[in-house]
Amino acid sequence: MKMTYSENPDNFNEIEAFVETDIVAIRNLFYSAEKIAFYDACSFQRHSHLAEREKSILVNFYKGHGAIIFITRCIMMELASYSHILANESINFIKRLSDGGVKVVIFNEEYTYDILSECFATNEKMNEYLTWAVRTVKSPVSTIEETLKDDKKLTTEVIAGKNIKQSDVYFRFFTAVRKNKEHGDNLGEELMAVCLHIMSCLPGISDGKLCVITDDKGAAAKIYSVMRRTNPGNRRAKIILFSTPKLVQYIYQEQTNISEEEMFNIISQGTSGNIVVMGITSYDLKVNDKISMTGRELAKKIMEPNGICIVF
Repeated sequence: MKMTYSENPDNFNEIEAFVETDIVAIRNLFYSAEKIAFYDACSFQRHSHLAEREKSILVNFYKGHGAIIFITRCIMMELASYSHILANESINFIKRLSDGGVKVVIFNEEYTYDILSECFATNEKMNEYLTWAVRTVKSPVSTIEETLKDDKKLTTEVIAGKNIKQSDVYFRFFTAVRKNKEHGDNLGEELMAVCLHIMSCLPGISDGKLCVITDDKGAAAKIYSVMRRTNPGNRRAKIILFSTPKLVQYIYQEQTNISEEEMFNIISQGTSGNIVVMGITSYDLKVNDKISMTGRELAKKIMEPNGICIVF
């Protein structure tokens, strides 16, 4: 039996008071925030299981950087899984972020259209951005590809870029793709990559304003490859990819009051065995994508002057 997903978790009412869902408010928050941090499901689940002290460290870091947490609708579907219920840990983490002064936004991917409407006057122009983003992100075997195969009208609009005067193309595309989400696909990060591709080209968006928090190397590679394949002649804001170890190193380098034990607890949450990171140690001449050590060793290495520079 095919596992189905729901766009609205059955227990959404438990977080409703702690998240922002109104598009007008979201648009204003997007442009006024210092940073927008998109959470991938894997990292959100890991961080939701942290103890209170470690959660506080993350919350204070986000608040100190004026960050707003964006959870896309597809990632919300993944968090609720095919049980259609958000775990207590996820609910409590959202509440903890909100109580700590960090805004949490539930972002329907089609809201990207409303974000663009602040800068562009015509539907054709806004729909062109969707066309280029989907062309760049989609792969031969993906939920996006399968959805477009079954919808000739969407294919004509989104891939061929024809008949794009309508204002509902974003809504029809994203809702159609989400309906076809399957267990184990990469749809969450693919739709996130589409949104990031579009948002990164908005006028006035500074380098580093858009961030992704993910411990999925495949997701990180997908998002990075999308940005790399973009025509370098088109100026786009640079996006920061944070793995949990990289995030911990950023926190430590800011001279935050974080101990070795707390770093170890954050880095090791939800993992077993050695931690593998991409980075440069004092012995390397180039980035090594297979630096492997225990969580304890990595925490010590972060504290060591010039010990390691974690890329991901």
